[in-house]
Amino acid sequence: MKTTLLFRSDNRIRRLSTGLVLLLIAPVLPGCITTRVATESDCDTPANVTYTQKTITAFFWGLKQPTDIKPPCDQRSNHLNGVTVKSTFAHYLLSTVTLGIVNKRQVTWCCAPYVPKTDSI
Repeated sequence: MKTTLLFRSDNRIRRLSTGLVLLLIAPVLPGCITTRVATESDCDTPANVTYTQKTITAFFWGLKQPTDIKPPCDQRSNHLNGVTVKSTFAHYLLSTVTLGIVNKRQVTWCCAPYVPKTDSI
């Protein structure tokens, strides 16, 4: 009977220690997240497409938002073809270490190329 109680106690300690380790590791292990919004498929072709990249930072759990990005697109077309927001492991690690005070994201965008209108014959 004494060995049965000791065995149950060992199982509880093992489960508790496993749960505690998973609880401590879980915030460190999130994967990278990439969100992409595209209006045209022009950003998929590498010819004549320039990508611009910027890392933005939000502070204090989003209370201080990053400044707006004004992409320098051609004034004649003046629109974006695609925007990609990416979070890396380093961004999550920084956010975890600072308890969410500093949140960084990497934003990449491409502008639509200017295509002049053609007249009909």
